[in-house]
Amino acid sequence: MRLTLRTLIAYLDDELQPDQAKEIGQKLTESSYATALVDRIKEVMRRRRLSAPELFGKGAGLDPNLVAEYLDSELTPAEVVDVEKICLDSDMHLAEVAACHQILTLVLGDPVEVRQETRSRMYGLGPVAADDVVRANDFMGALPGDASRSIPMIASSENSAHNGSTDHALPDYLQPQTSWRRNGMLALVLLIGVGWINLLMRDPTMTSRLRPSTQEGESSNSERTASAPDVLPGANAGKSPAVPNSSKDPQLAQLDPATSTKPRDVRVAAPKELPEIEPELAPAKPVKPLPTPPQPAEAVNKPTVEPDEAPLAKVLPAQKLARVSKEGILLRFDTEAHDFVVLPRGAELKAGDRLACPEPFRADLVVGDDLCLVALNGGTAVRMLGPDEHAGLGFDVEQGALLFEARGLRSAKDDAAKPQKPSLPITLLLHGQRTRLELGSDDAVCGIEVHRHEPTRFETDLNAPSFTASLYVARGSIRFINADGKVATIAGPNFLPITSDAAANVKNSEIGRASQLVLPDWLEPDPKRAAAKLKRPYSIPFEKEFDADQPLLLSMPAVVSNPRPAISELAVKCLALTDSHEPLVKALSRGDHREARLVAITGLRHWLPLDPRNRVLLKAELSKHFLPSDADAVYRLLWGFDQSDAKAPVTSRTLVGWLESEHLAIRELAFFHVQRLTGLKHEYSPINPPGQRRAAVERWYSHLEKKGGALVQE
Repeated sequence: MRLTLRTLIAYLDDELQPDQAKEIGQKLTESSYATALVDRIKEVMRRRRLSAPELFGKGAGLDPNLVAEYLDSELTPAEVVDVEKICLDSDMHLAEVAACHQILTLVLGDPVEVRQETRSRMYGLGPVAADDVVRANDFMGALPGDASRSIPMIASSENSAHNGSTDHALPDYLQPQTSWRRNGMLALVLLIGVGWINLLMRDPTMTSRLRPSTQEGESSNSERTASAPDVLPGANAGKSPAVPNSSKDPQLAQLDPATSTKPRDVRVAAPKELPEIEPELAPAKPVKPLPTPPQPAEAVNKPTVEPDEAPLAKVLPAQKLARVSKEGILLRFDTEAHDFVVLPRGAELKAGDRLACPEPFRADLVVGDDLCLVALNGGTAVRMLGPDEHAGLGFDVEQGALLFEARGLRSAKDDAAKPQKPSLPITLLLHGQRTRLELGSDDAVCGIEVHRHEPTRFETDLNAPSFTASLYVARGSIRFINADGKVATIAGPNFLPITSDAAANVKNSEIGRASQLVLPDWLEPDPKRAAAKLKRPYSIPFEKEFDADQPLLLSMPAVVSNPRPAISELAVKCLALTDSHEPLVKALSRGDHREARLVAITGLRHWLPLDPRNRVLLKAELSKHFLPSDADAVYRLLWGFDQSDAKAPVTSRTLVGWLESEHLAIRELAFFHVQRLTGLKHEYSPINPPGQRRAAVERWYSHLEKKGGALVQE
């Protein structure tokens, strides 16, 4: 049986015979293109905003009669090719043809079943004379509203007399309700209402609220006086009670247990608790301060250290943050949908919001009344932090690059009259390490870049820190306070490594030698100039792939199958930025483009060591797309290898052996690690034909023999 679009649609709708379905299923496992087409059919049928094709004029690619003949297999082979070409080129026509076939399968395969009871009742109504219908229609408009209610009874009686039986009367829900039923229901409702009002009137809490305030004060005072001997039986007559006079202080009157609106027996039932409550309500007496012990001279000059837990009074006011970008895409996590959605332009952000700016876009955010510009560059994921005792806003940076540009912090006169001081503090949380950035001048432009580490050992947690962070200063001056409290003042252009291995990631940079510093291209305040530097030719077509009305996981996985490799790569990068492991595994196993597969590998390797629970999730997802043996190999390869593994003959030979795997994902992963460990290729490519791959693998085995059985020699 040929593997065509028609047979694929019939296979999805379970219309084929068992032997034919088995044959098509076997061909699907062998063809990655057919598997991707099946996923595409499912995606376009679930897409909401996909319009229907026009019957005439522009957009009318297929005639409805031609589609019907195609679904009935009545077309010639040449006509079938033309129809399928239009469907493969247009998601709209593909969804229309697949949906029509699905509807026809349901209607023709599962006819509507009429229950025997309904069928008997319909037959039991019997024939109706034409004059009866005419007479009923004529009199319906002439009768008044009350009289027209009797027509169903008249018709029912006539129908019963015509059939000679009364078993086929109108159903109960069509029978007119008798007056005693209506009156009974009304009486029941009135009784319930009276009983409810009676219960409310008997409630002492409700009656006390209805009394005037003066009567309430008198009754509460008298009640408290009467209950005092019972509450404090052991109190001396000459001593005044500890409870202050509530009439003088209305606030204390609200807190006084004696003025409570609860019943009296409730207060008397627990007399032991009152002595513990009353001293708290007593007026504070002046307490003499304890004498301060003498301190040495050295301790007097030392600055006071504030406790870690600052009181709420010292928390700074929150700074407003709103998006001002007129183009591009910014995603925000929706707790109700449990997925990322497109953030509307001009939306105001709040603490706790998770944001993700996919490549190749840039999202500009303004702080307060244009105090500072914060730009999230493509590939950045952050979480908004609330204000604390040091800053009015903050960012929990998961990955990516953030740009900060000071605006309107201080005028020139203020700068001349006052010394330079930190103007806008911003809290930065870097994988659990709390730091702070302070923009010290009006022209300050700086940025921070954070990269996650990839694992190199099997099922081991990453060593702290598990990230690489760098701070760049383009111009102006800033102050940076690290997690240990050390302060560094930096004047641009300059570079500060936040982690120990950050300096190795900067080209031609040395701390203190600004002339040799090469700033990254994204460190550009002007978004137009930044876009020109980064050369983003696919931003407009990729932006059209986002659906503002749908969560990300319902629209973006279908873009992975885009025929253009650049669009497919950007879609996988977006899924990796949001840690969506399920579509990443799917892109790794069925991706049509090598660029997309490599991005899926990097995204999964960044996500895997974040949480021990990710191991179980990854194994479960791999089992859906790979055979058991292949799933174990992919799981091991995603954890990675280090130089000690490259020097081990057994591990080295296993890696080279995986280069001959029949699954493309395993070959891609194995070559990813072999090339990274050795820096060599030996003319091998995972996508080469089998003959070329075998010749390249033989060269790798020769490499092992020269190195003593290992990829890297001791």
